[in-house]
Amino acid sequence: MNTNVRLASIFTFVLLLWFGSGIFVTPASKEVKFTETPLTSIQVTTFSQEMFQPKVSLRANTKANRSVNVVAQVAGQISAVPVKEGAGVKKGQTICEVNAEDRLLRLSQSKANLKQADIAYEGALKLKTGGYQSDLAISQAKAKLETARANLKRAQINVSHLQVKAPFDGIVETRPVEIGDYVVPGMICAVVVDLNPIKITALVNEKEVSKIKLGDEASVTINGFHSTGASVSYLAHQANTATRSYRLEALAENPDESILAGLSSRLEILTQSVPAHLIPASSVLLDDRGGMVVRVISEKNIAQSNSVTALGETEKGMWVSGLPEKALVVTVGQNYIIDGEKVAPTFLSNVVEQ
Repeated sequence: MNTNVRLASIFTFVLLLWFGSGIFVTPASKEVKFTETPLTSIQVTTFSQEMFQPKVSLRANTKANRSVNVVAQVAGQISAVPVKEGAGVKKGQTICEVNAEDRLLRLSQSKANLKQADIAYEGALKLKTGGYQSDLAISQAKAKLETARANLKRAQINVSHLQVKAPFDGIVETRPVEIGDYVVPGMICAVVVDLNPIKITALVNEKEVSKIKLGDEASVTINGFHSTGASVSYLAHQANTATRSYRLEALAENPDESILAGLSSRLEILTQSVPAHLIPASSVLLDDRGGMVVRVISEKNIAQSNSVTALGETEKGMWVSGLPEKALVVTVGQNYIIDGEKVAPTFLSNVVEQ
């Protein structure tokens, strides 16, 4: 056996002894120690349920309660315009007057004709009693009497229409005619508007329309500074096909007529009271689907998320529904815990008060 083979055999034998020694030699056992992960520290505040009256806030505009085109009903020349544009009028007050021409003479003639027809009819009845008058003659006399009455009524109406009068208390917004103008039936003499009460119009979306009913109390803010009370007077039963919104009207007292028509405004309608919680706005989070949630803990300090609905927001916090009657809300650290996690809470006093 040559030297190389002998050296290889020796080297192989040494390796086998080294590997084999691991079978019989047991390493000393080592004790494994596990370190417990500390619980996440959070701050919790207890919030109790209260009754809250939500508001539906709408962009709105003011509008005249009534606006009427007061028109001439007889043809003729304007002889008087006793009321100026912008002036207030009372119901029945004359705004424009049409020249009478011969209408007063026709009225006098109609009165005389009626008197004559009445005498003729009474005479015919007396002659019938004596057998000197036929039924045909009596019928003709009665027909002439009725015609005379109708002519008198028509003449009286024509004379009454000479004065174009205000249909209600209001303001003469425009008066497009002057003395000497010729008018025909249907021509506008004036536009009269009623600003007391003032009307507020708005559009309500399909999600909020079910919260509102006729008579609900509201407040209207005009141009961001003038505020007054109002009440819902009209709510459409059919949506606008283009906007899917419903027309709403509210009325507000305007005794001095200081609120003008056509002003931008904000209408806030008080709806039915519901159970809710007033919590800090910072406690409201968004879930993966974009919904609002609030993190609370159970009696065993387990975190969980409650879906909530925002009902209103004030300087003191946010009103939400969806929490248990007595809720342990995580107010600090809510972003660093997950549902099902056990936490180490520190309880704080409730500083959010209505």
